[in-house]
Amino acid sequence: MKVIRKSPAQDVYDHYFMLSQKLGYDTYDYLPPDKVKYPFVVMSSVEDNKNNTKTELTGSIVLTIDCWGTPKQRLTINEMVERFFNASVGHINTENYSYYGQAQQQSTRILIDTSVPNSTLLHGIVTVELQIQ
Repeated sequence: MKVIRKSPAQDVYDHYFMLSQKLGYDTYDYLPPDKVKYPFVVMSSVEDNKNNTKTELTGSIVLTIDCWGTPKQRLTINEMVERFFNASVGHINTENYSYYGQAQQQSTRILIDTSVPNSTLLHGIVTVELQIQ
């Protein structure tokens, strides 16, 4: 059976999922049940903008990382967002690919979210864009 290499999108997703766990955050690939403690991280969406040529793979991968917490955890959410941002700037090497993230291609936001009945949450959003090297 031939071993198939991971796609760049799955590679980036797995890299940040493991990074989040290594940083000590409860990390999910979907919004968890209601009884989960805050703060936590959700690896939301991944966009694969790769281009193939005869000899190389180029393009970019865009990953959205959501950090959720309570209003009293604003400092914690801000630190989480900043850690993911900082981990996305410069050269990133995985077992399968090499990437490069430029600071101006990354974005962060912290929003107040009232979509859950009878609660107010902080929603930190990190958009990571990495160029395939």
